[in-house]
Amino acid sequence: MRLVANYCVLLATLSLCSLPALAGQASLHDLLENQVAQNNSVPKAVSILVQNYPNASEVILNEAYRSYPDAIPKIISGIAQQQPGLLSLAVDQALKLPGVDTDAVVQAAIHADPACSDVVVNSAVNDEPARFSQIMTVALSTEPLAVDSIVQVTAEQHPDHINELLALVKKLVPDQADEAIATVKAMFALKKEDDVSAQQGARQP
Repeated sequence: MRLVANYCVLLATLSLCSLPALAGQASLHDLLENQVAQNNSVPKAVSILVQNYPNASEVILNEAYRSYPDAIPKIISGIAQQQPGLLSLAVDQALKLPGVDTDAVVQAAIHADPACSDVVVNSAVNDEPARFSQIMTVALSTEPLAVDSIVQVTAEQHPDHINELLALVKKLVPDQADEAIATVKAMFALKKEDDVSAQQGARQP
């Protein structure tokens, strides 16, 4: 029932000119399997489908993850390389799956697109806050050059973990520890200035 419903959602998003070509498809699963067979690659098949039917990206990703759970990291790598704008969605959906390897998802996404490291880390920590240290360890080890952006976003979104974060930076990328500390100090100095300005504004008649 769920599969049929998902396929109906997909069909509703396709352009009219695409419908005849899909008339013989029994389900979204069949459509995906045909693409995999044609391209001999699960990640490439998924990338092609979400590129052709962007409004159905969420449904396509859900079906791909369900059908090929062992290929989730590779699917995410493909999305990061071909449709980076969908990376956050792809990571969020993957991390919500029961039994998914969070570390593998984080590593695959960051390795494929280091510029999105902060987005990936934030999604992972929001989904599994108890694994903050492990997620950060994977992220910092995978892409040390993304430390600054990771520190900025993490310090802003998860201030309770700042000391733990800086300790991990010192341990894993010691050459960037001073810069990370300076970044955090600058962020809090700016926040303090904003708070003071807001208080002064509130006092004015």
